[in-house]
Amino acid sequence: MESGDNMGTTVDLTRNVPRLGLNRSEVALAIGVSVNTVDLMVEEGFLPKPRKWHTRKVWLVAEVATAMSEWPEDGIPKQREDADDGDDWRASA
Repeated sequence: MESGDNMGTTVDLTRNVPRLGLNRSEVALAIGVSVNTVDLMVEEGFLPKPRKWHTRKVWLVAEVATAMSEWPEDGIPKQREDADDGDDWRASA
């Protein structure tokens, strides 16, 4: 299946094209939360702020994935911000 654009070229709509950016509802769907939770996660710093082009806001897939990889793992206590340098584990080694 092909679709034409205004410039006379055709685009193969059956070809898989990787998504580089997601809108707010797509981010919510991708990580399994509501759109309001996406807003809260951005506000709290757990997700990056979206990129903006005119009035359109887009989250880069790579930035969302990077942010999520920095979230604390379940069952592992979050490092205290007032800790010296995070080298406490070396004292027992």
